[in-house]
Formats: sequence, C-alpha cells, structure tokens
Amino acid sequence: MNHSVERLSKNQRIQHIILLISMIMLSLTGLALKFHNNAFSVWLIKLEGGIWVRGLIHRFFAIILILLSLYHLLWVTFTDEGHKELMAITPRLKDFSDFIKKIAYNLGLSNKQPEFDKYDYLQKLQYWGVVAGTVLMAITGLVLWFVNQSMAILPKWVIDVTTLIHGWDGVLIFIVLFLFHLYNVHLNPEVFPMSKTWIDGKIPVARLKHEHKLEYDKLIPDKENEKN
Repeated sequence: MNHSVERLSKNQRIQHIILLISMIMLSLTGLALKFHNNAFSVWLIKLEGGIWVRGLIHRFFAIILILLSLYHLLWVTFTDEGHKELMAITPRLKDFSDFIKKIAYNLGLSNKQPEFDKYDYLQKLQYWGVVAGTVLMAITGLVLWFVNQSMAILPKWVIDVTTLIHGWDGVLIFIVLFLFHLYNVHLNPEVFPMSKTWIDGKIPVARLKHEHKLEYDKLIPDKENEKN
C-alpha cells in the first residue's frame, strides 16, 4: 500500500506557486505605498528601487495575477481536471452542517467530528475568498491604473471609494492569506513545520484519512481500508 496519494496535480501546484509569488509581491509593493509613512515601508520602498520602480513592480505582478486568473477560469471551465476540482470545491449545504458539527465538537457537545471530502468548509472559504478578492482587486486596480481615463467617465467620489476599497481589500487579503492560511497549512501543530503538499502534490494516507475521510473512502480500496 502506498503511504501517500496525489492531492494536487503538477498543473495545480504551478498555479499555486505563481499565485503565491504574485500575491507576496503585490502585498509588499501595495502595502508599502498604503502605509508609506511607516519606517518599515520607507525602507521597503527604497529596497524596491523607489516609488516609481515600486509602481512598475506592482503593475507587473498585477498583470501576472490577472493572466493567471484568466488561465484558471479557462482551466476550470474547459478541462476535465479543472471542472472536477471546481465541482469538488463548490460550497454545498453539507458545508454549513459540517460547520455546526465542528462547533459542537469543539465545545464538547458532540463526540464525533464531521467527515470531509476533498475540501472542507474552511478550504472552500479560502478558495472563494481569494476568487472574490482577486476579482475586486483587479477591477479597482485597473480603475486606479488608468485613473485619467477613469475620471473621464466616473465621478471623483467613485475614484476615492475605489482607492479605499483597493487598499483595504489588499490588507484583508494579506491578513487572510498570510496569517489564517499560513497557520492552517504550515504552522498548525498537525503539519508543523510545513505541509509539503503544495510542493510535491502528495498527502500521507494517514493524514488523508484523518482530515478527509470521505475522500479517503473513495481512493483507498475496501480491503486496504479495513487494514487501517
């Protein structure tokens, strides 16, 4: 019996790495501008080559993120692998009941944890949060990038609101991805110091059974299932 199974394909891992790099660079360059009076931001802008070069870096990785998003959209729409993943990560009523069961378990009101398929409700929340955040950041970012053209058709207050949304959405994405997501994927005691799934695409069978019992039952033959 294999001690691990594939969870993420090479295609998914490449997409994730590009997303990771672009998000990190967009955060570093974007937050440095938003909090430009902060001593760390001043140092960071100097490190990035000055305010003008910072803008170039920010726009470059914005283009990378937009292209990646378009590719991902085509992937989940027109490929069997992508469409299957989309269906697996689509929220369902079971996710709400799983959330309630998990709260009950954590409070000691139940002795049984909910059983998850390939993606649990937190993973789905993170995925769709990134989708919503990326769409919002792309739209507001383009408005601000072409601000002169935007002001020709939009009132000034819309530009001001767009600036606020773009900046604070960036802060929110940073908090969610690099605190919440980082903890769950790398700092969680069950996977510390790091889950290697995003690198090799594999998950240990024991962990699969513990965290995604319904997927485990599908992937592991009955005879092997009985032995574990």
